[in-house]
Amino acid sequence: MKAYDLGFGESADALLVRPGSDTAIDLPEARVAGWCGGRAPGIGAAGWPRSPITGLPMVHVLTLELPPDYRRKGPALVAIAFFQADDHVADDVDGVAELLAGSPLSAEQAADPFLAAVAAAAAARHPRQQDLEDLIGGTHALIWLTAAELGAPRTEPPADIRPADPGDPSDPSCFGRNAWDDSAAETTVWIGERADDPNTGIAPSEDGDDAYVEAWSSEDPHLQEYWTTISGRSHLGGTIVPCQAVPGGLTPYVFELEDGVGEVNFGGGNAQIDLESGVFDWAQ
Repeated sequence: MKAYDLGFGESADALLVRPGSDTAIDLPEARVAGWCGGRAPGIGAAGWPRSPITGLPMVHVLTLELPPDYRRKGPALVAIAFFQADDHVADDVDGVAELLAGSPLSAEQAADPFLAAVAAAAAARHPRQQDLEDLIGGTHALIWLTAAELGAPRTEPPADIRPADPGDPSDPSCFGRNAWDDSAAETTVWIGERADDPNTGIAPSEDGDDAYVEAWSSEDPHLQEYWTTISGRSHLGGTIVPCQAVPGGLTPYVFELEDGVGEVNFGGGNAQIDLESGVFDWAQ
């Protein structure tokens, strides 16, 4: 098993630790592995994940083709797409949660173009969509993709049909983050092997199980220098550098994603998304 770092940019010899950063990253034998921001993979506009609070389409954060070891849902599922709504302070739109949970449209709802679109999204929900909710009530979605979906033409967001009564439109938080207002420009994602990580193949933990060495836990000068070099990188496997505690239930197949990639909002921190156990957590 190997660990991998991610870099962002349009040329392998000019990569950044995240889009818009001024910090370069050198990825040995870097190869293109996806994109962040902008359009979704080939899942169809109707299947674009929506916020269960507002009903608006989530922001497409990143689509990433996974190395074979990280294809934990089976070899036919070769990539993931991650979306965020960041809707923990958004205004609830009546009927949205029930419709996305599968409730039928009432006659009154069927006459509302927005709610009709939400119901159509519920009917077209991707069969491998995993709904994720964080500790502050914000919602996210993870979709496992086939090679055909990854290689299909990218999907534009669904048509911009807004709620008739959205709350206070002068308050940008009323909608949460959404694909109509907040999508970042598309940027190519590259991966390269992370060499010399002492925790490759080991599940992260705070108690030293299986010889995992927690970041910043040792006074060994070589490890201190190594942790400095990997801090702030999005990566697959190896040492995680969470902003607070190490989440429980992680496996060696954790994906750590940094704030700002694809305009994702983790309050300046980062997230841990485990591709084996399904654990999801983030902190700032």
